[in-house]
Amino acid sequence: MTNFLVRHMKWIAVSFVLTSFALSPVEAQTTGETGPVDLTATPSFNERAPVSGPRRLTPRAASPVESTPRRRSTVPLNTPAKVGIEVDGLRKVDTESVGVLTTTDGGLGGGMWKGLTRTQAVAMVASIPTKSNSAALRDVASQILLSRARAPLAVSENAPSFLAARAAALLAIGDVDGAELLLSASPTQERPQGLDIVDANLQIIRFNNARACGLARNNVASAGKDFWQRLLIYCDALEGKADSVGFGMSLLRETSGDDPEMVTLVDSVLSGSPIILEKIGQPNTIHIALSRVAKVELPTSISENDNPILLHAAAMTPNLSIGARIEAAERAITFGSLSPAQLRQLYEQVTYSEADLANSLTRASEIGGAAARALLYQAAVKQNIPTARAEIISSALGFAREDGRYQAAVEAFRPLINRLPPSPEMVWFALTGVRAFLALGEPVATDRWMALLRASATVSEDAKVALARTRPLVRLLGGGDRNVPLETILTEWLATVEDAPQLVPLRSLLNGLFVALGEDLSDAAWAGIDTGGPKNQLMPPTDIWFPFRNSMRAFETAKASQRSTIDANSSVATGIPAGAAKPAILALRSMGNGGPGAQGVAVVFEVVAALKSLGMERAARQLAVETVLAAGL
Repeated sequence: MTNFLVRHMKWIAVSFVLTSFALSPVEAQTTGETGPVDLTATPSFNERAPVSGPRRLTPRAASPVESTPRRRSTVPLNTPAKVGIEVDGLRKVDTESVGVLTTTDGGLGGGMWKGLTRTQAVAMVASIPTKSNSAALRDVASQILLSRARAPLAVSENAPSFLAARAAALLAIGDVDGAELLLSASPTQERPQGLDIVDANLQIIRFNNARACGLARNNVASAGKDFWQRLLIYCDALEGKADSVGFGMSLLRETSGDDPEMVTLVDSVLSGSPIILEKIGQPNTIHIALSRVAKVELPTSISENDNPILLHAAAMTPNLSIGARIEAAERAITFGSLSPAQLRQLYEQVTYSEADLANSLTRASEIGGAAARALLYQAAVKQNIPTARAEIISSALGFAREDGRYQAAVEAFRPLINRLPPSPEMVWFALTGVRAFLALGEPVATDRWMALLRASATVSEDAKVALARTRPLVRLLGGGDRNVPLETILTEWLATVEDAPQLVPLRSLLNGLFVALGEDLSDAAWAGIDTGGPKNQLMPPTDIWFPFRNSMRAFETAKASQRSTIDANSSVATGIPAGAAKPAILALRSMGNGGPGAQGVAVVFEVVAALKSLGMERAARQLAVETVLAAGL
């Protein structure tokens, strides 16, 4: 009991440090009273935050401005009371098996890694795609990596750390919050070096130099590795150790080649001489941290990469123009590596005149881009009349769709959309609301606006057409009126799109996804769809595709066997059958990087069906909706 109380008091103390520590935001840039802000203006370097921050051992607390939790639809990360190292069914404490999700809140069960050795499981974890544009697939990846489960057997003493591999994979896919949660659940003593690398990376992007450099000094024996060598150079530069920096740069040049931008940045930190950085050839997070210490303006091209963690770091650094930070933040949200609350904070940092805010719709159409979205967000926040606020939001989402930033915008505007009442005065906004919550994967909120759209359809022909075209999507997501037969929904939809291009592939895709989700379709639903010879379509490599199909067959066999045992014993289900991790990861690999539409319809069909069978129905439905939206439905 005494030990428990000591641990409990330590947790309270650490939590106090966590909630107390936050970098102060960069001072808002001003543009005067005559027009919109110049989003490319040189940033201010008058940071209030010190160069080094307090030592932080647990994840940062949620931002107070985040009115809704960061979307990880199938992964309830808000479970601090359950964090620990006890795993369902484990007979002894195993630090490699820690996790934050149990089977009751999204975990895949204690036996999810059954059939794999430690080395095989680590290799599979490392193979998870890191640049997926699908929110559903990113959720599945986080769900796998955060689940508590028995770690696979290590067949040798030199087997790699399974815990470190999972933490590294979370960071690689851009799940910063998930990586911090897994670290908070991991042991603090004798932890694997790979976990220190993840921890140090997190501290670098948080600009917590004291913690990052402490980890670097603890791993000085590994200085030959590129990351630790770069971090040690960074820390020596912070302390003004020119000789150590020179030696470190020589060693880095021999092991990793030339890095002229790092040389320039380190020299600026040591000498205090101002520099102009026109580009960074191969940017990394340490480049960003060095530029921040040197108070050097980063080139705007840093926000155009596709590295989720680098985009996160760029969005959060004050020595980048506000326009480039917003660009990085919107791209980071697409990859799931930044909270929408942080994008909203950036929108708020742009300064506009009262005249611009009062005429936001006109000014937004004139200036366009990130400046328009920031202006419309601020105008929507200030607007108290629901219909006027809805008009602003509708325009913002329309501009965002034209710029390819719809997902980021709908995430940022979600709290404001949530406050809009689905009332008769808002009938005109109903379709916009349905589209927004379809993109967010929220069937309950979608149904609220669908009810308004149905009411409007009784008196408006346009609303009737919109309803018919929307109902298949809502049904895919799991919402809508289940009393309406699916064939009726499809027939009415088809009547409104008969002249649409590529109608046959759309019908085939839509029908196939309903079948994958377990819906029954009669032969009539397939009438008019070309049944000619085989068609070429994108497929994953055979060394991924066939193992995926084989692993799902084995899982289905185990599932049927478990169901038979349950029926024979007149018992209730005890959880997901063992071995779910392998087919789940192979499903992710079958979809690959990029977004929905990157693979053929047969691949999407199998993956959606597999996710449903693996107990991830919400992710399966969201992936189905993402796919048909990407196809142009």
